[in-house]
Amino acid sequence: MFESLKSGWRLAKQVRKSISGNKKLYLYPVITGLISAFIFIATLILLIFEVPVTGFADYYYLAGIFLAYILVYFVATLLIIAMMISYRGYRSGNNVSIGTALGMAREYSGKAFEWAILYSIILMILRMIESRIRGIGGIIIASIGAFAITVATFFVVPTILDYKLGPIKAIEKSVETIKSHFGNAFGGVIYIDLYTLIFTGSGFILLLLSAFLAGAIPFVILTFILTAGAVLIILGMILNFTYSNIFKLILFDYINGKGLPDGIDKNLINSAIRYKGGNRNNQF
Repeated sequence: MFESLKSGWRLAKQVRKSISGNKKLYLYPVITGLISAFIFIATLILLIFEVPVTGFADYYYLAGIFLAYILVYFVATLLIIAMMISYRGYRSGNNVSIGTALGMAREYSGKAFEWAILYSIILMILRMIESRIRGIGGIIIASIGAFAITVATFFVVPTILDYKLGPIKAIEKSVETIKSHFGNAFGGVIYIDLYTLIFTGSGFILLLLSAFLAGAIPFVILTFILTAGAVLIILGMILNFTYSNIFKLILFDYINGKGLPDGIDKNLINSAIRYKGGNRNNQF
């Protein structure tokens, strides 16, 4: 287990170096975050000021939030596809501008929207089950469901990019890719980017510190600590969005015979794969 953790740390470092030469990739999560924030804020404003106070208000709110989820996942999927197109272009020596990548990603709008609808429905069902089953049972069911969704959808976006499949077929292809190369014992990939964790962890520490010091320090200093904590968390989220999605593309391309980018060690990938029951007989 410890060896897998070490491999996961080293693999994340290599992925980070593979991306570092193309700073444009970091703009995709920024654009995604800004658009997502706008969608949710606009949705909440519309719901608060436009929905009448009636017995059906809760249904309006639920429908509004659900539609916001669909739009957010639709935008996120298109921007992830654009980011993957940009990375492949950079890797092949043919730098692709953000505008060009977004234009190419628009060809996948229909599939991305279908995927956003299905993924939103799955998450909403999971949240409903979690909210209705209290205690440890709810936590266990939610954890199992989240893990199953994560594994089953691991290669969905790269699959949509390469095969232009609908959501159901994309999930089937993702699962097929996993089973054919890792077997049924696949339990995910140990991929831990300490660089990202430093930003996110430091941000949460600052937020906790501000909570403890509230009322004991001047407001200006408290505001500064809160702002610094929020900025660090946002930076961590930007890095995680970029590195995790590009890593999935790298692994997907490697599995499908497209090789690895310079600087990525295939032995680290094999060591970082986690198998249920510790079975490592499915290495490729």
